[in-house]
Amino acid sequence: MKKKISMALIALATAYNATAQTNDKPAVIVETTYMLPKHGMEEKFEAAVKAHNEKFHPAGAHVAGLRSVDYGDMAGWYVWVMGPTEYSALDNQLGKTGGHDDDWNKTVDIYVDKYQAPVIYQYEPDYSFGMDIWKKSKHFEVWKVSIKSGQGTHFKALLAKLHKTYESMGNRAFMVYSNPLHTANSADYGLVWSFTSYDDWGKDWKIKEGFEKIYGEGSWQLALDEWNSIVENYSSEIRSFK
Repeated sequence: MKKKISMALIALATAYNATAQTNDKPAVIVETTYMLPKHGMEEKFEAAVKAHNEKFHPAGAHVAGLRSVDYGDMAGWYVWVMGPTEYSALDNQLGKTGGHDDDWNKTVDIYVDKYQAPVIYQYEPDYSFGMDIWKKSKHFEVWKVSIKSGQGTHFKALLAKLHKTYESMGNRAFMVYSNPLHTANSADYGLVWSFTSYDDWGKDWKIKEGFEKIYGEGSWQLALDEWNSIVENYSSEIRSFK
């Protein structure tokens, strides 16, 4: 049995690598790190990160930004995001180059109470819509989704329907990220929705109507039932650009 499992994994890895190598465009990724400022130091932390990013991460392969977590289990934390970039950027981390690490340690780290391990998410353009809309938004909701074993194909089919729906409506970003590095506590996917204000967030976005306009009456409930049969668990949080 172990031999069969091992051979299956080798075959799967070989197929994945072959697909990646024949893709004309490099994958787009983001690297995210949760950071908790020391109590009462939030404003100084934000200012220090902004200054550091302007000095070392203004654009290019190592471009970076800061998001606050306003609601959810991680409320009060911040997310430092490097990207959008490519995997090659991870081969050329700034490190000590030009005093990068020294600047972080002296100007930012002094305000940080805790860090969490960095996580890589890969952007999935075939299932995503509205990157330009997202960039112009003030807030966004993030769902971290874990799917049941063997449900990857079914989940992607559902994502394709959601993508088509948001694309047809054209007024809100819906972006999909996959996690290429599975760990015991990590999510399989990250789903992102944009919104302009909390008043906007609290309104009916008319997704059911948009979905059923394409897939027929009653299709939304079927999609919800399918979600429940595919998804193991998910958690959500609201973030704001800083």
